[in-house]
Amino acid sequence: MRKFLFTAVAVIFLHAGAHAQSSTDLNILTVDMAQVYNSYDRAEHSKEQFQKAVEKAQEEMRAMIDEGVKAAKELQEIREKMDNPALSDSARSKLKKQADEVEDKVHKKEVEVNQFRQETDRELSQRREEFVARHIDEIKRVVKAVAEKRNVPIVLNTSGIEVLYSDSRMDVTDRVIKILNKSK
Repeated sequence: MRKFLFTAVAVIFLHAGAHAQSSTDLNILTVDMAQVYNSYDRAEHSKEQFQKAVEKAQEEMRAMIDEGVKAAKELQEIREKMDNPALSDSARSKLKKQADEVEDKVHKKEVEVNQFRQETDRELSQRREEFVARHIDEIKRVVKAVAEKRNVPIVLNTSGIEVLYSDSRMDVTDRVIKILNKSK
């Protein structure tokens, strides 16, 4: 993948160099996408909302697990009562039936917790991917606008590919953050 990116950048440089009157005509801007994303107010708000959803799901799962633990303790108590040698056959039979019901309840709770965990993980993962993609698209639109305004054909992501040298005067990271956070 890196080889492809370097090849693509090299082709762009060669193409731009062939059409440029001098080597100073080629301008390149850089943006630290990670920094922009982490400084973008809307992304931060989405992360906070996502964290609240995660915490809510964890609370629901804890409540379900607590129910399962309570049922498991109940099952243990019933089994301890069944071990009493002075227990009549009819009482033991009642306790056995009760133990079977509670054991079934414990098993169902385990299945329910596992299903809830899987569904919640899937939903949360999807939600996260959606809001990250949405914010990346928003950032890319602003980066494109900044580049077009400056009449610059190339903007490199300094946090995504290796950049051996980048003049700090070409970095528009702060400008992109300022524009993004102004558009609330």
